Amino acid sequence: MSGGGPQGAYPREETPGMKILCAIDGSRHSQWALVWLPHVCSPDDGSLLLVHAVDMTQLKSLSKLDRNTRLALVKVLDCLLEGAARVLERAELKASTLWGPVRAKLLRGSPADAVARSAKREQANLLVIGSRGVTEFQPMLLGSVSRKLLMEAPCPVLVVKKPANALKRVVLGADGSIESWEAVTWLKRLPQHIRPAVTVASVIPPLPMEGLRVPVRVLAVGDQVEGILRREAQKVAVRVAGTLRKAGFDAKGIVLSGSPGAELVTVAGRERANLIVVGSRSGRSAHEYFMGSVADMVVKHAPCSVLVYRS
Repeated sequence: MSGGGPQGAYPREETPGMKILCAIDGSRHSQWALVWLPHVCSPDDGSLLLVHAVDMTQLKSLSKLDRNTRLALVKVLDCLLEGAARVLERAELKASTLWGPVRAKLLRGSPADAVARSAKREQANLLVIGSRGVTEFQPMLLGSVSRKLLMEAPCPVLVVKKPANALKRVVLGADGSIESWEAVTWLKRLPQHIRPAVTVASVIPPLPMEGLRVPVRVLAVGDQVEGILRREAQKVAVRVAGTLRKAGFDAKGIVLSGSPGAELVTVAGRERANLIVVGSRSGRSAHEYFMGSVADMVVKHAPCSVLVYRS
């Protein structure tokens, strides 16, 4: 992904003491999220908060019901809260064996909104969530909690799609933007014993001339522009790979042409990557995110877990 950011963009250095928020819903994907944590973070370098949201927005019309129905629904609500507490308790016990002391908090409200608010309130540096594991090229529901959190979260989001393995191979989308450089900084902050091989992929998107009947001279200009973009993409890939090698990673840079999201997914499959890291600009409108986000494409179709770096 070439030319996506300002010239000379550099990452901001993270403040010490990472605050991690992990959303739990009782699914196997959120269980995988717990096991993923030691592969990307160190208990010595941060704190962990587990959250589970109970959506009671459907019960706002409670006052309009007759007394017997209200009493029945109150009992249902009590059962929901007890079940949510048990989900959190089990997650806390599991996380404590992997991480050490953790906090747990029960949230109320629409899950995506409640988790996003909690991440903002806690000033989280990383939000870890489970995905339903959609890997085929098929649409996700617009109401997906994980997808909505990718829009609303105030921090980087790790979407866990597979059971945890040792983090050995990473594909990093590099476009020279501040977000992609901050993703490099995040990788450099991994514990010293975690130094995966990193493929730095800089992707040149296709020029919007496919299917158009354009003069030969315009095609020639298009080839010239593509050559310039390729050289710039090569500079980005080489620079990022060199920065990672200095930090102890086995890193290589490659330049690809095509749809950035699809190319990153393809490379991850070919490299058998455990993780794709991609930047995403915050502040997108819902329409812009759903219609054109590289991060959204990657999360939907990736064969592995994905870290979406939002600044």
